[in-house]
Amino acid sequence: MGPRPGDAPGAALTPVSRSVVVVGGAGGIGRATVERFQAGGDRVVALDVVSGPGVVACDVTIEDDVERAFASVRASQGPVQVMVYAAGITGAGGVEDESPETWRRILDVNLTGAYLCVRQAVGDMRSEGGGSIVLVASVNGRFGGSALSGPAYAASKGALLTLTRFLAREHARDGIRANAVAPGPHDTSMWRALDAERRARILGMLPGGGGPGDPADLSATIVHLCAPESRYITGATVDVNGGQWMG
Repeated sequence: MGPRPGDAPGAALTPVSRSVVVVGGAGGIGRATVERFQAGGDRVVALDVVSGPGVVACDVTIEDDVERAFASVRASQGPVQVMVYAAGITGAGGVEDESPETWRRILDVNLTGAYLCVRQAVGDMRSEGGGSIVLVASVNGRFGGSALSGPAYAASKGALLTLTRFLAREHARDGIRANAVAPGPHDTSMWRALDAERRARILGMLPGGGGPGDPADLSATIVHLCAPESRYITGATVDVNGGQWMG
């Protein structure tokens, strides 16, 4: 975070209630992240494509919808100080299998949606003297993906890693930190929607055959990256994949 109480170098690490937005907050990873931030005393709004209890409806592919949703956050809990982007959809097959329509849809949700949400958040964070952004990428963005992920998913998640580094460099002067996590298979609805054969093939990539990971454990890493104790971490990608990729 930026130079706020409990965050400036040399200051005591005093907990501060922050205005947090978790995009994709109704999904497995997003929901676990919302709950962990709330447990730490933060004010949290979840954005997702379908509204529900504690969730503001937002289609991240539509600029006006994103603008409206962030305006709602500001009205309810003040300027955004922390933003986690956990929205995402997957594909399958090779470049000949994945249609242009599917390619565009996946990139719109996974990458352009992150860009639109970041555009809304950075101004708030600058005005607040700093902030923290975490983009949820994927191990597929690390090793290039496969037919199990599809090309658009792998490309979009790899692009999130580059976007993270861009944000960390460009907005360091604003006191804004940007980091990414690159999860391997985790026990989410997206994971459970895969057929048993695909799940087995993915888990077969893990040393010792462990997995899938627990979203609650991953959320601890995400929240830690936004904590004062991580104020010297920016532009980093934290791999949480059970050893599926090591680099």
